[in-house]
Amino acid sequence: MRALGNSRTLLLLLVAAHAGCAVRSGPVDRSFDGDLVGPTNGTLIVAGGGRLGPEIMGRFVELAGGEAARIVIIPTAGEQDTFPANWSGLEVFRSLGVRDLTVLHTRDPRIADRADFVEPLRRATGVWIPGGRQWRLADAYNGTRALRELNAVLDRGGVIGGTSAGASIQPTYMVRGAPEGNHIMMAAGHEEGFGFLRDVAVDQHLLARNRQDDLLAVVERYPHLLGIGIDEGTAIVVARDRAEVIGRSRVAFYNTTDADGARYYYLEAGNVFDLARRRTLRGERIPVPSPQEREAIEAVQALFDAMRQKDTAAARQLFHPAAHIAAPSRSSPSEMQERSLDEFLASLVVDEELDERMVNPRVRADGPLAAVWTPYTFHRGGRFSHCGTDAVHLVRDGTAWRILHLVWTRRTEGCPTQPASG
Repeated sequence: MRALGNSRTLLLLLVAAHAGCAVRSGPVDRSFDGDLVGPTNGTLIVAGGGRLGPEIMGRFVELAGGEAARIVIIPTAGEQDTFPANWSGLEVFRSLGVRDLTVLHTRDPRIADRADFVEPLRRATGVWIPGGRQWRLADAYNGTRALRELNAVLDRGGVIGGTSAGASIQPTYMVRGAPEGNHIMMAAGHEEGFGFLRDVAVDQHLLARNRQDDLLAVVERYPHLLGIGIDEGTAIVVARDRAEVIGRSRVAFYNTTDADGARYYYLEAGNVFDLARRRTLRGERIPVPSPQEREAIEAVQALFDAMRQKDTAAARQLFHPAAHIAAPSRSSPSEMQERSLDEFLASLVVDEELDERMVNPRVRADGPLAAVWTPYTFHRGGRFSHCGTDAVHLVRDGTAWRILHLVWTRRTEGCPTQPASG
């Protein structure tokens, strides 16, 4: 077993207890020479929540054996206690051709320790852990036969994947584990994860929930930990000590050896990180936006929030008096047409909910000028409508950023819209 039941760690704890020594609370430092950070065998997929595209869910199913995969889903992080045959959490796997699916769930560690309960894990080629609250997973499975069998799945060369809570439970240190609320990063007595990633803490929904700086306090308190923050629709694929970024957004790495003085940096899809040496193996490190750049992104997000709320007055306040807007023609998306601000605002007053979301925005700022370039997805009435790219120029008007130019493209193909567990 590679998790908190590591034999060397267990021996040290027993010796300390026998000697009457106090064992410190919080995560145990497992910085032993020669140990891997990731699994010795098998693969982990650690996803940041939200909609997960086929590059993530398809990869998981492929690693589990494709249509012949034997997949166990553990939805214990959620609030639901029963899972009927038509449970929506199974649909993504059925859509990818998998037919051998088992839901495994209990909140009682005594049941999780029974041989008959863990039988599906003994034949599983893949295990998926959806989102919810990670403390429920820890309370149900830590120290049980179920966790030993999860490690056995990896030892056989299988794959374990999880999203949101199913991501934060995978390392040795579990963030946001307090039953009182997920705003608490470090909760005594609720810090022990499954241990598939040694000396690591994983946060999720990173950019979508503005959590970029939350892991800093964790790695400051526990300096032996590597922090990994994963945005929605994004994941890392871990084989031994190699973590590949896949998906539509970014992954932040904290407490690295190559940050050049920065507190953390981002990697995007296709980039690879060395978990043992804590440095980028392949790809360009993306620096953290300056406060000025972050404010510009927040101004664009404020527009999307006003659109969702149909608050045309708030939206108008975000535009400069000399604002210029251009949008694709309804008859020909390749042709651009100018729109007045009043026309744009009038288009927001419809019966359906409008939900536009940035995907991995890029920003540059220089004094009173900023430019935000961001792919986006657009949902209308809860259903996907289209995607494209927004190009936004902003100018600083006093203390606030105002939108001077807004131009966008629109398409319906090649969009990150496929739903998945999260």
